[in-house]
Amino acid sequence: MTLGRAAASFACVWLAANVPIAVAQESASPTKGHVQLEVEGCPTVPTALVRRVVGIEIGDLLLDEANGEAGDAEHLSIRCAGNFAAVEAHGPSGEAPSQRILRLDDFPGDAAPRALALLGVELLAARSAAVRERILRRRTGAPPAIEAVVAVPIPPSAPVTRGMQIGAAGVWRSFVQQAGASAFGGRLEVGVGATRRGLLTADIEVAVGSKDVPNVGQTTASLFSSGFAFRLCAERGRLGAEVGLGGRIGLVWESGSSADPTNVSASSFVRPWGGPMLNASLATMLGRLGFKLGGEAGWSLSSVDEIAAGATAIALRGPWVALSLGADLRR
Repeated sequence: MTLGRAAASFACVWLAANVPIAVAQESASPTKGHVQLEVEGCPTVPTALVRRVVGIEIGDLLLDEANGEAGDAEHLSIRCAGNFAAVEAHGPSGEAPSQRILRLDDFPGDAAPRALALLGVELLAARSAAVRERILRRRTGAPPAIEAVVAVPIPPSAPVTRGMQIGAAGVWRSFVQQAGASAFGGRLEVGVGATRRGLLTADIEVAVGSKDVPNVGQTTASLFSSGFAFRLCAERGRLGAEVGLGGRIGLVWESGSSADPTNVSASSFVRPWGGPMLNASLATMLGRLGFKLGGEAGWSLSSVDEIAAGATAIALRGPWVALSLGADLRR
């Protein structure tokens, strides 16, 4: 309801700022002040609620739906296309229609129909002296002076887009070739808004995987890597999706332990690994906190094998896949 009150306050200030201009153009309103309302293609905007808010503002100037067309009435139409709603006021005069466009997901809950209705009343008031008079007369308890309305404060609006996100996640990573390493670990990630729908991301990841070699011992692969990507983002309500293209580069420390140190020696070494990758994620939002399930696929341009008993025990080469589950904070 806070956004609803914010929208109402904004509507009052906008009306007050435009009333002087409209009063100077009395000849542009030859109608009796009657208004016909039409809402089309807006499944998420209840028509009844829009009509109720407009009716509160202008009273019996709003014609009932059963009255049919009235040739001398002003027309207020609201039409939706996806996430956008166009609000237009036009009438029988030769004056050009007045139109504004709003993003519906800027107004959660029942704030969207209220904001659309109040914006429509603003557009009508700029055209019709009868509508202006009815609005001013309705506000009992304050004189209908323009100065009294101008004193209404404008509350600051919260930014719609979030410019940064910082998060952490648990990760499972696997190289799908024969004897490919399978490792579990964690990741820290940061993202910065690059365009309206674009996000630049970078992360640091640590994961460890091991494998027992019968009669020989154990081999371990410790993966340290950093990933970067450009992602395209989409949001609908509390749900969000991202898909991106980038790369991952890092080091692997492969080490072994011998079950029989007298006859079998163990060694360790460090090698680079990495390559291009695709990633995607789905998230659900709780305020500024997002819970995210992510996936990644890539191709290692290097080949790192750990040999035990003359055979490959753990390998990092070719295609890899990864799954992550975590949370991030957005602002």
